[in-house]
Amino acid sequence: MTTQASAESTHRPRTQNASLAADRARIAAIEAQILELKRLLSSLKEESDLLQDRLDAYTYPVFTLPNEIVSEIFIHFLPVYPATPPIIGRSSPSVLGQICRKWRDIALGTPALWRGFTLSLRNGRRLNQKLRLLKVWLQRSGACLLSIDMDVEDDDRRLGISVVAPFTREIAAHSARWEYLRLYSPTRPFPFISAPLPFLRSLTVGPMEPVVDGAPNSDSLMQALHAAPLLQNVAVVFWRAHCTSLYPWSQLTAFTAHSILPHLCVDIWARAHNLTYCNMFVYAHEEESGDEVTRPSQNVTQQSLSTVILRGDLPDDLPWNFLDILTFPALRKLEIGEFLLQQDPIGLLQSFVSRSRCSLQELYLNASDLDIESYRVALPTVGSIVSGELDPVNPWGVPRDEENRSPRIADGDE
Repeated sequence: MTTQASAESTHRPRTQNASLAADRARIAAIEAQILELKRLLSSLKEESDLLQDRLDAYTYPVFTLPNEIVSEIFIHFLPVYPATPPIIGRSSPSVLGQICRKWRDIALGTPALWRGFTLSLRNGRRLNQKLRLLKVWLQRSGACLLSIDMDVEDDDRRLGISVVAPFTREIAAHSARWEYLRLYSPTRPFPFISAPLPFLRSLTVGPMEPVVDGAPNSDSLMQALHAAPLLQNVAVVFWRAHCTSLYPWSQLTAFTAHSILPHLCVDIWARAHNLTYCNMFVYAHEEESGDEVTRPSQNVTQQSLSTVILRGDLPDDLPWNFLDILTFPALRKLEIGEFLLQQDPIGLLQSFVSRSRCSLQELYLNASDLDIESYRVALPTVGSIVSGELDPVNPWGVPRDEENRSPRIADGDE
């Protein structure tokens, strides 16, 4: 019994010693692995630092371009001037400043990026933001001439004059830089201006009824427009009789008007001797007073008109026809609405072409149920006769903005 206990006590230390020796060997192996991993990690860290240094030293080719070249590329991002980008949205030049600090500095230092914009107040949303952006854009544009397309139409009259006035005042403050102005506001007054408009080339507006202290004031506007020596293109929505005196007719080459009475058309043609393009929507309700739609007091011969578009809505029982009073010797393209083709359309057109002695190349019959072949036989000198529209897109010169294609972008709801 004593011998067995002695043997067991002798065996136990030997087993413990062997286990401790194994642990020490394992620790040594682990430490060796740690040293190897540290060496490998150090090597990888050195390689990583080297690669990072190479990356840090690399310059992307686009960032090596001179600022002037980048600025020119930015300008090509926009629609060709005088077409205008939206003031808010993915097509706005504002997005160019969101790439990096350098591009932002270049964008802000390029006035031509901000010389044109489309701004819609149609839905009455985010007006404070839009007014702030308007001020910013006008400031960033520096001394550049301006192309402005602002739509302030509001069908349910949510936008009162007091709401719209801050926008029109800001634009009017830069009237000396206007080059292309589209202010589509059929129910709002035109901003008051009294200074000359030395660079204005094209103007699209609603009723021209500027208001000063709550009262219409057309005299100052007339003086300003007659001091616009470059003005050649005018488009007016909802024409009014008092508008006739506003414009320097002798220098206009293109004119568009919507909702204009027949005798006012004749008055304009008699004044505007240099018009080459004319687009009119002639309008008069049957219930309106008879003297408004009676035959104009004079026939008119316009020597320079080459393109004429006549659409509209006149009473069916007029005792005279619009074509009977017109003579256009230089006419090359003509579109006639159905309201002018009610009595003897072929005979009227034959008489008009013969009287005008024009070389009519394109005739567009904007009417339904027409026998085009009969017209071709009756008018053999006319080059092309089709049933359709000469200018089906934006016929009245009403401003178009990105809202028509993507309301989310125009409103800034990206």
